[in-house]
Amino acid sequence: MKPHLAVLAIGGNSLIRDKDHIALSWQYEAVKETSTYVADLITEGLRIVITHGNGPQVGFIYRRGELARHELPLIPLDICGADTQGPSDT
Repeated sequence: MKPHLAVLAIGGNSLIRDKDHIALSWQYEAVKETSTYVADLITEGLRIVITHGNGPQVGFIYRRGELARHELPLIPLDICGADTQGPSDT
């Protein structure tokens, strides 16, 4: 029998505990904690598909651009989104 398949949606808001913990370092800690639960599910034999949201993170990048627009061009939303998705090895 095949192991059960679980789909996990990790929203961008789930990485932000509260308004005082929005820094990337706090989001990183939230990801580390979440990954321990994902590892537990895999250990239990589930097959996992993970999807993610990045709305707040895109908003933070866009807002930084708004604040700096007197010195730098505004960053388009599609680029802000790509920026939150991590580096590519290609």
